[in-house]
Amino acid sequence: MKWYRDLYLGEGLKQNKEKLVKKAETCAGMPNIYVITLAANGRDLLDIFLADLLIQPVLHGRCPLIVGMAKGRREAVRLASDIVMEAYRANGDFDILKFLRERTGDGGAMVCEYPAEHLKKRRRSGFGK
Repeated sequence: MKWYRDLYLGEGLKQNKEKLVKKAETCAGMPNIYVITLAANGRDLLDIFLADLLIQPVLHGRCPLIVGMAKGRREAVRLASDIVMEAYRANGDFDILKFLRERTGDGGAMVCEYPAEHLKKRRRSGFGK
C-alpha cells in the first residue's frame, strides 16, 4: 500500500501514525477506523472506506494513495472536507494530488510504501474437504 508521508489523522485517533500504518499493513483489526484515499475512479476527489476492508488482498494491493485516517465516519467526512478546502485555499482549485505534492515542500518523496510480505497468511477453512 502507498501512504502519504504527512498522513492526515483525525482528532479521535490517539495512536501515532506508525502504529496505525503497521496495524493496517498487517491486517490487524481496526474497528470504526476509516481511511481516506485519492479517488480510485479519477473523477472524484477522495474516497472514504473502512480500514478493515484493507484485509482483502485485492484492495490491499490496489488501494490508491492513503492520505488520511479517522475514527468514525463523521470524523472521516470532516477530515476529507478539511483536506479539500485546504487544497482549494492553497491553489484555487481542487487538484488534490498537486496540493499534496506541494504540501511536502522539500521536494522529497511524498509517498511511503511498506512491503506486502507483512500481510498475514490466510488459513484455509475446513469446509469442502
